[in-house]
Amino acid sequence: MLKLNLLIILFLCSFPLVVLGDEPELDDDGNPIAKLDKAPLWYIKNDTLELSSERLLGKAYVLHFWATWCPDCKLLQSGLETVSHDYIKKGIDTYAISFWENPRAKATQEMASRGLDFTVLEEGDEVAKLFAVERTPTTVFVNHKGEVLLKYVLSDPNDPQLRLAFETLVDGLKQRDKELAEKAAESQEG
Repeated sequence: MLKLNLLIILFLCSFPLVVLGDEPELDDDGNPIAKLDKAPLWYIKNDTLELSSERLLGKAYVLHFWATWCPDCKLLQSGLETVSHDYIKKGIDTYAISFWENPRAKATQEMASRGLDFTVLEEGDEVAKLFAVERTPTTVFVNHKGEVLLKYVLSDPNDPQLRLAFETLVDGLKQRDKELAEKAAESQEG
């Protein structure tokens, strides 16, 4: 009998224990709502530009982490720039942050020599660490709430995921504007 009890206990212990957590929050269509990570607080200053998460609060933006020596960065950048230009007028700026550079590298001049006009921020190693960037290129899409929507690590300039990420940022801005308009209308009525 003892052997049978031990056998039953071993049998039951061999199955993983399933722990049910809280039910996920659902959207209007019944789909689970993904919880996004907050972007870290960051600051970077170059000779001509000073930029921070605080300055971009309430705005959607894209941070493209790259290096002058990176062939995959070069491959991605022309397509990323083409897509990003479509969204500047919609309120989404893209910033190219160079990091892991040789001290003599001239990232701003290199970007210009490639015929690209991204806003370049140099010496971005600390910002890259804050975003846990582990490779080049890494392109981070941050929504207007300061949440990281996507960390894109591929170098395919034709990947539809890039445009989809920009569109998702635009949708968030439209939703924000709609909510602000509704609140303004409510305050005028009341």
